[in-house]
Amino acid sequence: MSDRNLLLVNPWIADFTAFDLWSKPLGLLYIAKFLQSYGYNIQLLDLMDRQRWQDTSNDKFNDGRGKYRKTVIPKPPALAHFPRRYGLYGASREQFRDALSNIARPDAILVTSLIAYWYPGVAATVAILRQYFPETPLILGGIYASLYPEHAHNSIQPDFLITGYGEKKTLKLVDQLLGIERDYGDVPDYDDNGLLPWHLYPKLKSVAIITSRGCPNRCTYCATYLLNQKFVQRRPEDVINEIISTHHRFNVENFAFYDDALFTNRDRHIIPILKEIISAGVPIKLHSPNGLFAREINSELAELMFAAGFRTVRLSLESTSPQIQKSSSNKVSNVTYTEAINNLAKAGFARNSLETYLIMGLPGQTRQQIIDSINFVADQGVIVKLASFSPIPGTIEWERARELGYVSDDQDPLMTDATIFPFLSQNLGYEDYLALRQIANERNTKNRSLNQISNEANDGTD
Repeated sequence: MSDRNLLLVNPWIADFTAFDLWSKPLGLLYIAKFLQSYGYNIQLLDLMDRQRWQDTSNDKFNDGRGKYRKTVIPKPPALAHFPRRYGLYGASREQFRDALSNIARPDAILVTSLIAYWYPGVAATVAILRQYFPETPLILGGIYASLYPEHAHNSIQPDFLITGYGEKKTLKLVDQLLGIERDYGDVPDYDDNGLLPWHLYPKLKSVAIITSRGCPNRCTYCATYLLNQKFVQRRPEDVINEIISTHHRFNVENFAFYDDALFTNRDRHIIPILKEIISAGVPIKLHSPNGLFAREINSELAELMFAAGFRTVRLSLESTSPQIQKSSSNKVSNVTYTEAINNLAKAGFARNSLETYLIMGLPGQTRQQIIDSINFVADQGVIVKLASFSPIPGTIEWERARELGYVSDDQDPLMTDATIFPFLSQNLGYEDYLALRQIANERNTKNRSLNQISNEANDGTD
C-alpha cells in the first residue's frame, strides 16, 4: 500500500510587482489540514515563503511583511510592449530545484493558484515539477483554476483540475488515485475548525488567519461571492484558540486577518475574539491587510482593537462617490467612514497610522472623483492606499468593462493585470494613473510627517 505522501506547492508569482503583506496560502493549508486528518502525509513547498528562501534580516519592517526577491524573466508576448520589468517572485530556480532533489517521489502533487494574471508563475512552477516527477499525478486548484478553468486546463495542463472548495473533492480524487476506499457520507465539504499545520514551515515570522469564508456583500468589482456561495463565520472560541495556541507553540507575534468581512456580526464575532485576546494577555500584534468595514467600527470596537494589539488598520472606502459606494453594497458612506476614523483616533490610534483603500480605474469613474476621494481621506489625516481596478470575469464591472471594449471574454488573463490595465482603459490613461499616484503620495508624505511618525513607509501599494 502507498505511504500516502502528498506534495503541496504554492507557486511563484509572475508579475511586474509584488509585495508580501503577511501572505500565506491559506486555501492550500486548509486542504493540508483536511487531508492530514484523513491519514495523508503532507510536505509543503511554499515558493513565496520569504523566511525560508531569502535573507529577511534587512527588512524595512520587522513584522513579517517585506519585499519578495525578484528574478527578472522575459515578458510573455502579450505583455511585450509594456514598459516595465517582469519577473518571478519568491524562491530562486536553484533553491526550488535543490528542494525537489531532496524530496522522495510523492504519490500526488497539489498546486494552488491565486490571482489569474499570475498564471505564468504557476506554469513555470509546474514545468519544473514535471521534470522531477514526470509520472506523478498533478492536481491544480485555487482561484485562477476556479475563475478560468478552461484557460487553466490549457495553459497549465494539469492531470486534474479542481474548482471551488477543494477539500472533499481532493480527498476523493487522491483516494481514487491511490486505490483507497472510504465512506464519504460523513465527510464534510471543508473544515475550518482547529489549528492550521504551521509546522510545515521551517520558520515563522507571521501567520495569516481567516475567521470566515465568503462575504455578505455583493460588490460589483469583487469575485468573493463567485468563489464562496455562502458567508460562514467560524466560532469565536475556535478562532481564539487558534491564535493563542499558535502564538504559544510557534512563538509568533504577528497575526494578519485575511477575512473579506471580519467585522460582520460584530457583537457576536470580532468583539468576543478581541476581548478574549486581551484577557489572555498574549503579546501579539494584529494586522488587517484586507479593507475593514468602517460602518462597524463604533467606540467599543475601536477601543478593543487598540487594546488587543492592532498595528495595521486598513479601511475599505473605495470612493467618496455615492454612486460607487452604492455599487459596493452600501457597506460604507462618507459619514460612517468619518465616524470610524474619529472612533479609532479617540481609542488611541494615530490618524497617520490608519490607512484607507481607494480604487481607481473603475469603468466610468472620473479623474475628479478619484482626486476628491484622495483629498477626503487625506483631510482626515489618514494614509491613502490607491488600488488599481482589475476586471474579474463574472462580476458586474467585468460586464461594464466588456461593453466599453476594455476586455473580452476570450482574452488572455494577463490583460487584466492591474499594472498594465491603465494602458488599455479608454477612461483614464496611464499618465492619469501616474498623476493620481503622485497626488496621493504628496498627501501621504505630508500626513506621515505629522508627529514624526518614522515607522510608516511605502510598502509597495502606494
